[in-house]
Amino acid sequence: MKKTLSLILVVLLVACLFSACGAEEAKVTGMYLSPAKLSYQNMRPMYNYYLTTFAHQELTLMDDGTYCLIVSDACFSALELAESTNDAKGNERTNSVTKYYGTYTSKPNDLDEDLLDVTLSAPTRVVTTYDQTYWLDTDNWTDEMGKLVVPPKGFDTTTGTAIKDENAAPWTAEQYLASKAYSEVTIQANQKTCSFDFVELSFPKN
Repeated sequence: MKKTLSLILVVLLVACLFSACGAEEAKVTGMYLSPAKLSYQNMRPMYNYYLTTFAHQELTLMDDGTYCLIVSDACFSALELAESTNDAKGNERTNSVTKYYGTYTSKPNDLDEDLLDVTLSAPTRVVTTYDQTYWLDTDNWTDEMGKLVVPPKGFDTTTGTAIKDENAAPWTAEQYLASKAYSEVTIQANQKTCSFDFVELSFPKN
Protein backbone atom coordinates (compact mmCIF):
# COMPACT_ATOMS: atom_id res chain seq x y z
CA MET A 1 0.00 0.00 0.00
CA LYS A 2 2.83 2.38 0.91
CA LYS A 3 4.65 1.58 -2.36
CA THR A 4 1.45 2.25 -4.34
CA LEU A 5 0.88 5.55 -2.54
CA SER A 6 4.51 6.60 -3.14
CA LEU A 7 4.20 5.76 -6.85
CA ILE A 8 1.03 7.82 -7.13
CA LEU A 9 2.73 10.80 -5.47
CA VAL A 10 5.70 10.53 -7.84
CA VAL A 11 3.38 10.43 -10.87
CA LEU A 12 1.45 13.43 -9.60
CA LEU A 13 4.68 15.37 -8.97
CA VAL A 14 5.95 14.66 -12.51
CA ALA A 15 2.57 15.66 -13.95
CA CYS A 16 2.68 18.94 -12.02
CA LEU A 17 6.18 19.67 -13.27
CA PHE A 18 5.17 19.09 -16.91
CA SER A 19 2.06 21.20 -16.38
CA ALA A 20 4.12 24.04 -14.95
CA CYS A 21 6.50 23.90 -17.92
CA GLY A 22 3.62 24.00 -20.37
CA ALA A 23 2.07 27.00 -18.59
CA GLU A 24 5.29 29.04 -18.56
CA GLU A 25 4.73 32.43 -20.15
CA ALA A 26 6.99 33.91 -22.77
CA LYS A 27 9.67 36.25 -21.41
CA VAL A 28 10.43 39.75 -22.60
CA THR A 29 13.77 39.96 -24.41
CA GLY A 30 13.66 43.68 -25.17
CA MET A 31 11.52 46.82 -25.04
CA TYR A 32 12.13 49.76 -27.36
CA LEU A 33 10.59 53.22 -27.59
CA SER A 34 10.44 55.58 -30.54
CA PRO A 35 10.70 59.37 -30.28
CA ALA A 36 7.42 61.27 -30.56
CA LYS A 37 6.36 62.20 -34.09
CA LEU A 38 4.45 65.38 -34.89
CA SER A 39 2.32 65.62 -38.03
CA TYR A 40 0.23 68.47 -39.35
CA GLN A 41 -2.76 68.40 -41.70
CA ASN A 42 -4.50 71.49 -43.05
CA MET A 43 -8.13 70.62 -43.87
CA ARG A 44 -8.87 73.95 -45.56
CA PRO A 45 -10.49 74.91 -47.87
CA MET A 46 -12.80 71.89 -47.75
CA TYR A 47 -13.15 72.06 -43.95
CA ASN A 48 -12.52 74.99 -41.66
CA TYR A 49 -9.88 73.47 -39.36
CA TYR A 50 -6.42 71.92 -39.25
CA LEU A 51 -5.05 68.98 -37.26
CA THR A 52 -1.88 68.44 -35.26
CA THR A 53 -1.11 64.88 -34.18
CA PHE A 54 1.49 63.63 -31.70
CA ALA A 55 2.31 59.91 -31.90
CA HIS A 56 4.87 57.45 -30.58
CA GLN A 57 5.50 53.71 -30.74
CA GLU A 58 6.63 51.05 -28.27
CA LEU A 59 7.92 47.62 -29.32
CA THR A 60 8.15 44.60 -27.02
CA LEU A 61 9.92 41.43 -28.19
CA MET A 62 9.33 38.04 -26.54
CA ASP A 63 11.56 34.97 -26.42
CA ASP A 64 8.92 32.84 -28.18
CA GLY A 65 9.24 34.87 -31.38
CA THR A 66 6.19 37.08 -30.83
CA TYR A 67 5.97 40.84 -30.54
CA CYS A 68 3.62 43.60 -29.42
CA LEU A 69 3.80 46.97 -31.17
CA ILE A 70 1.91 49.75 -29.39
CA VAL A 71 0.99 52.91 -31.29
CA SER A 72 -0.33 55.84 -29.24
CA ASP A 73 -1.53 59.14 -30.66
CA ALA A 74 -3.35 62.31 -29.68
CA CYS A 75 -4.86 64.69 -32.24
CA PHE A 76 -5.60 68.39 -31.67
CA SER A 77 -7.12 71.19 -33.69
CA ALA A 78 -6.33 74.90 -33.22
CA LEU A 79 -3.15 74.01 -31.32
CA GLU A 80 -1.21 77.04 -30.10
CA LEU A 81 2.30 76.84 -28.61
CA ALA A 82 3.70 79.81 -26.66
CA GLU A 83 7.02 81.18 -27.92
CA SER A 84 8.67 81.93 -24.55
CA THR A 85 6.98 79.45 -22.16
CA ASN A 86 5.89 75.83 -22.09
CA ASP A 87 2.23 76.82 -22.24
CA ALA A 88 0.03 75.26 -24.92
CA LYS A 89 -3.65 75.18 -25.72
CA GLY A 90 -5.80 73.42 -28.26
CA ASN A 91 -8.92 71.36 -28.84
CA GLU A 92 -8.35 67.65 -28.36
CA ARG A 93 -10.23 65.87 -31.13
CA THR A 94 -9.21 62.22 -30.76
CA ASN A 95 -6.80 59.97 -28.90
CA SER A 96 -6.12 56.27 -29.24
CA VAL A 97 -3.88 53.38 -28.24
CA THR A 98 -3.55 50.37 -30.55
CA LYS A 99 -1.69 47.14 -29.82
CA TYR A 100 -0.57 44.93 -32.71
CA TYR A 101 0.44 41.31 -32.04
CA GLY A 102 2.35 39.03 -34.38
CA THR A 103 5.59 37.14 -34.91
CA TYR A 104 9.07 38.43 -35.70
CA THR A 105 12.55 37.41 -36.74
CA SER A 106 15.74 39.24 -35.81
CA LYS A 107 19.48 39.26 -36.39
CA PRO A 108 22.42 41.44 -35.28
CA ASN A 109 23.17 44.30 -37.64
CA ASP A 110 26.23 43.64 -39.83
CA LEU A 111 27.70 47.12 -39.33
CA ASP A 112 26.75 48.09 -35.78
CA GLU A 113 26.76 45.62 -32.87
CA ASP A 114 24.36 47.84 -30.90
CA LEU A 115 21.66 47.46 -33.54
CA LEU A 116 19.25 44.57 -33.94
CA ASP A 117 17.50 44.17 -37.32
CA VAL A 118 13.94 43.12 -36.51
CA THR A 119 11.37 42.05 -39.11
CA LEU A 120 7.77 42.24 -37.92
CA SER A 121 5.24 40.07 -39.71
CA ALA A 122 1.76 41.36 -40.47
CA PRO A 123 -0.20 41.38 -37.18
CA THR A 124 -2.58 38.54 -36.41
CA ARG A 125 -4.39 40.34 -33.59
CA VAL A 126 -5.31 43.98 -33.00
CA VAL A 127 -6.52 45.49 -29.71
CA THR A 128 -7.41 49.17 -29.62
CA THR A 129 -9.11 51.78 -27.48
CA TYR A 130 -10.38 54.88 -29.22
CA ASP A 131 -11.11 58.36 -27.93
CA GLN A 132 -12.24 57.16 -24.48
CA THR A 133 -15.43 55.85 -26.08
CA TYR A 134 -14.89 52.18 -27.02
CA TRP A 135 -12.38 49.34 -27.31
CA LEU A 136 -11.93 46.49 -29.80
CA ASP A 137 -10.19 43.11 -29.79
CA THR A 138 -10.10 40.92 -32.89
CA ASP A 139 -9.61 37.83 -30.69
CA ASN A 140 -12.72 38.61 -28.63
CA TRP A 141 -15.05 40.12 -31.24
CA THR A 142 -18.72 41.02 -30.82
CA ASP A 143 -21.40 42.43 -33.15
CA GLU A 144 -21.31 45.67 -31.13
CA MET A 145 -17.64 46.06 -31.98
CA GLY A 146 -18.46 45.32 -35.61
CA LYS A 147 -21.03 48.12 -35.71
CA LEU A 148 -18.49 50.64 -34.42
CA VAL A 149 -15.99 50.12 -37.25
CA VAL A 150 -18.33 50.14 -40.25
CA PRO A 151 -16.99 52.81 -42.65
CA PRO A 152 -19.08 56.03 -42.66
CA LYS A 153 -21.32 56.79 -45.61
CA GLY A 154 -20.03 60.35 -45.78
CA PHE A 155 -18.72 63.39 -43.87
CA ASP A 156 -20.25 66.67 -42.73
CA THR A 157 -18.78 69.31 -45.06
CA THR A 158 -18.67 71.93 -42.28
CA THR A 159 -17.06 70.00 -39.44
CA GLY A 160 -15.64 66.92 -41.12
CA THR A 161 -17.60 64.70 -38.71
CA ALA A 162 -18.28 61.20 -40.04
CA ILE A 163 -21.87 60.31 -40.92
CA LYS A 164 -22.75 56.77 -39.83
CA ASP A 165 -24.58 54.29 -42.02
CA GLU A 166 -27.15 52.94 -39.57
CA ASN A 167 -28.33 50.19 -41.96
CA ALA A 168 -24.89 48.72 -42.69
CA ALA A 169 -24.10 45.17 -41.54
CA PRO A 170 -21.54 44.90 -38.70
CA TRP A 171 -17.99 44.15 -39.73
CA THR A 172 -16.47 40.83 -38.76
CA ALA A 173 -13.19 40.53 -36.87
CA GLU A 174 -11.61 39.26 -40.10
CA GLN A 175 -12.72 42.36 -42.00
CA TYR A 176 -11.40 44.70 -39.35
CA LEU A 177 -8.09 42.84 -39.04
CA ALA A 178 -7.67 42.92 -42.82
CA SER A 179 -8.07 46.71 -42.75
CA LYS A 180 -5.55 47.15 -39.91
CA ALA A 181 -2.95 44.49 -40.73
CA TYR A 182 0.04 46.43 -42.03
CA SER A 183 2.55 44.83 -44.38
CA GLU A 184 5.70 43.17 -43.07
CA VAL A 185 8.15 45.81 -41.89
CA THR A 186 11.80 45.80 -40.81
CA ILE A 187 13.13 48.14 -38.12
CA GLN A 188 16.49 48.66 -36.44
CA ALA A 189 16.26 48.45 -32.67
CA ASN A 190 19.10 50.07 -30.72
CA GLN A 191 19.85 47.71 -27.84
CA LYS A 192 22.06 50.25 -26.11
CA THR A 193 19.49 53.07 -25.96
CA CYS A 194 16.38 50.81 -26.04
CA SER A 195 15.02 52.85 -28.93
CA PHE A 196 14.12 52.77 -32.63
CA ASP A 197 13.12 55.32 -35.22
CA PHE A 198 9.39 55.90 -35.64
CA VAL A 199 8.34 53.47 -38.36
CA GLU A 200 5.79 54.27 -41.05
CA LEU A 201 3.34 51.37 -41.34
CA SER A 202 1.81 50.44 -44.70
CA PHE A 203 -1.90 49.69 -44.38
CA PRO A 204 -4.33 48.32 -47.00
CA LYS A 205 -6.31 50.92 -48.92
CA ASN A 206 -10.00 50.70 -48.04
